[in-house]
Amino acid sequence: MIAFETARDIAFAYREVEAGEALLVQMQEAKDRRSAPDIRDAFGRRQDGLQLGIPQGDSGHRMYGVSWDLAVPIVEAHIAASKAKIKALSLKALVEMGISGSDA
Repeated sequence: MIAFETARDIAFAYREVEAGEALLVQMQEAKDRRSAPDIRDAFGRRQDGLQLGIPQGDSGHRMYGVSWDLAVPIVEAHIAASKAKIKALSLKALVEMGISGSDA
């Protein structure tokens, strides 16, 4: 049986790929229209760029207004890293199920 943590981590990685790909599509559509992406925060306010950071506690660090041009390679790299994580976790899941990589 696959461990809960492994299954959860696979699901989270898939969610990151899905969110990243949707963001890339949205940014490309805006670029095609020669406008900024219409991306809004939780309060419905339009954002002029993206935020990168560690938002937890007093030691959190955040950069505001990261340009859309810089965001594209960052999002693409994050998607690639998430896909690599899915591959590694999938192999781990096979091991947890007692299936060797050559059996799959």
